Amino acid sequence: MQKIIKVDNKVVVFLENGACIESIISDEDFEKILKSTSDEETLAIVNSQYKQELDKKQEVLSFIEKIRKSKILRIADNVVYWDNVSNLSLPQDLAESIVDAELNKDELKLTAYQNFWTLMSLNTDEDCRNNLYWFLHLHGLKIAKCGFFVAYRNVDSTNEEGVYTDHHTHSTRIKIGEMVTLDRYKCDCDSNVECSSGLHCASVNWLKKNYFGDTGLAVLVNPADVVAVPKRSEYGKLRTCAYLPMAIINYDKNDNVIPINVEDGFDCSYVTKVIYEGTMGTEEDSIYKIQIPKIKDLVNESIQDKLLEIAKDCIVNKQL
Repeated sequence: MQKIIKVDNKVVVFLENGACIESIISDEDFEKILKSTSDEETLAIVNSQYKQELDKKQEVLSFIEKIRKSKILRIADNVVYWDNVSNLSLPQDLAESIVDAELNKDELKLTAYQNFWTLMSLNTDEDCRNNLYWFLHLHGLKIAKCGFFVAYRNVDSTNEEGVYTDHHTHSTRIKIGEMVTLDRYKCDCDSNVECSSGLHCASVNWLKKNYFGDTGLAVLVNPADVVAVPKRSEYGKLRTCAYLPMAIINYDKNDNVIPINVEDGFDCSYVTKVIYEGTMGTEEDSIYKIQIPKIKDLVNESIQDKLLEIAKDCIVNKQL
């Protein structure tokens, strides 16, 4: 049984394990100590660092318990894998979303997450692989059935109808349905740098009307093409080396983006713009071709198979 001594707002507790702790606490916390039933509970009250460690431990245990309910994910040494996609470890938040969709029998979301992680596994940047889904989830950006995600940006009008350009250089041709690309080596891939070279795409929380452009666009982005995901939670802009403009967007009376009304797994008519087949497109005039990079511990053959599965589904279901 614990023994407790309190003088003014200072308390000394002799724990059941023989240890002694002392701390300055509030009357409210002192009442909690009196009601505590274990050393761990008492330590969590008087030691904020211990409480954080305890909460983190509990979070990990809850996460492991949740993942074990999955029939498609595998967990080993607290690391999660989707073996049917790649042998790269899954970020925790994406793994949890996958299990939620699996338990809810949401096949559309499962397809979207599988295609997303297939493409994400092609990204050579570890920070992007670890942080992109966190960024999308935090800022409410949705993932299409094909695995691409929706983001937003502003552009400037030109004298040519239906053609836009970037506000910064006025040198890029931007048109609905046509890929916009920039050589990856010309992009700044440091996720610690918030604003730098690359094609910028943003969340609805970051973008405002007439901010770096007079026209707003919704764009589709391939996870493999993302080059930097800034880690500040409130910073809702990332960089990529390619995007596909899909629609002109509107703003509300407060100049905020009116987002496209979709959820993860939504169908997209622009999905057939993308040709998947390893390092080469299936057509010479393919609008967009994926280059499969050499990544340590990544089995390229399995990724190619998955990309072809996506392609076949896209071709068969052209009504999407």
